[in-house]
Amino acid sequence: MGQLISRIRNLYKYEDGDQIEARMGVRIDDGYGLTQYFDERQGKVINTDFTQHPATLFPFPYSSKRGQYVVPATQGQQWYYNNPESETAGILTETGAVKTAYASLFEVTTIVIGGATYPALKVKGNLCSANDLSDKHIYYKSTYKGKPFTCSQLIPVQTTVGDATEILISLTTEDGSGSNVLSNTNKWVKMKAMLQRAGSTVTGATYQWQKLVNGAWQNVTSQLGVIEVVSADCIKVNDAGVDAEDIFRVAVTKDGATSYKIQQLTDTADIYYIFDGCSQAGDAVEEGVNVSFSPVVYDRRTNVPDTANTWHFSFQLLNLITGATVGNKSTTVPFVVQYSTLEQEKGVSVVISASNE
Repeated sequence: MGQLISRIRNLYKYEDGDQIEARMGVRIDDGYGLTQYFDERQGKVINTDFTQHPATLFPFPYSSKRGQYVVPATQGQQWYYNNPESETAGILTETGAVKTAYASLFEVTTIVIGGATYPALKVKGNLCSANDLSDKHIYYKSTYKGKPFTCSQLIPVQTTVGDATEILISLTTEDGSGSNVLSNTNKWVKMKAMLQRAGSTVTGATYQWQKLVNGAWQNVTSQLGVIEVVSADCIKVNDAGVDAEDIFRVAVTKDGATSYKIQQLTDTADIYYIFDGCSQAGDAVEEGVNVSFSPVVYDRRTNVPDTANTWHFSFQLLNLITGATVGNKSTTVPFVVQYSTLEQEKGVSVVISASNE
């Protein structure tokens, strides 16, 4: 019987100098997200209040060469508030402590994932006020084996005026990290979806979880030890339910309107993984640049290309937020993502599938 594995690469339109060279992980209390809702009548944040529910951010760089997530160098690392190019926006002193100017907002900490300890920054103070209702960015800069990278996390700010809603997906894991990575020490992830308005959960919505299978969204059904439906809005995904990297999404229907939110899961315990062969190192794409992919399947045990099997590749583009299919599936290698497509969608997930059937 053949095997099917996937690798997912997110691409973003390059804007305002933002660079996304690595993923940022987030851990926060169940039922809370990073969006800060400010009530102008009360003059305060009503949800999520970081003084009551702090958010922990941590860099989570992925090494395609090693086929795993790696711990960045702490020597020379720096966190930035809103501007990664400004020395005054640097949150840490030369000794690694939080600067006095930021002491009420941030705290240096660490987080353990899969037995490895990652540097982390706890957001413990509210980042918006009546005089500043702009979105915020937290940046992290460091290196891995001498190669520099930058990752970022958006913290949206909204007022409670209006009827805008968003879908929040909370992750609960066996090892307590709250990450989206399955490993030898983290065998399952629970994903719970909530439709929220102004930071409060909306009642009366219906939920349907789906998984991308062979380029098409299929409704999730409960299968013991693989993917288990805990409730309509919550599923438990075991390591057997993820082949290298997979995308799930939840469809939420309220008052006849359906909206979607996608969530990516990774299983680092799989024997085989895909080196995506991307033409650029980072995920932020400069204007006018097309991005190509020439993937190769590696054997994690030897960290060399697998020659025991013949692998066939296919490629599918999805909208980064909704998971909607963009264009047709392709089997052409190299696979090229046109900048015009990226500009139109604002961001895409490139799903690379490899089969040895």
